[in-house]
Amino acid sequence: MARAPFTPRDLQIIRDLAAQWGKIVARRAFGDQGPGTDVDLTALEEVALAAAAGLTEGTLTTLLEQQAQALGDQQACPACGRLCPLRRQSRPLDVRGGCLQLSEPIGHCPDCRRDFFPPTALAQAGQPPLQPRPVPADR
Repeated sequence: MARAPFTPRDLQIIRDLAAQWGKIVARRAFGDQGPGTDVDLTALEEVALAAAAGLTEGTLTTLLEQQAQALGDQQACPACGRLCPLRRQSRPLDVRGGCLQLSEPIGHCPDCRRDFFPPTALAQAGQPPLQPRPVPADR
C-alpha cells in the first residue's frame, strides 16, 4: 500500500521516539549515574553517532526486507512476462547514515537470458518506469 510523504508532524513523532531510545542508549553506555566528569564531549558524540548509525541500519534493513518480502517468490520478466523465481543477492548499500548490506531480490529469465531487479512499485506519473512493461500480446 502506497503512503503519501510524511508530514513534518509525522517526522517529529518519529524523532521523539528515537530520542526516547537515546535515553536507553545513554543508560546502557554509562549506567544510571551517567558519564563521569572526566568524559569529554567527543566521547559522548561517539556514543551518539554509534547509536544513530545502529538505528539507521536497523530501520532501513527492516523496511527494505519488508519491501522485498512483499514481492513474493516470483516476478514477471519485464521483457517477456514469464514468471521467474526470485533469489537474493547481498550487496553493500551506501545510505546517508552509513553503509548496510542489502539482501536484494533478483530475478533471472531463462527465456530472455537476463537478470532483472523487480521494482517495488510502479513509477509515479511523469516519471519513467525502472523497467519496461511487457509488450501486450497481439489479438
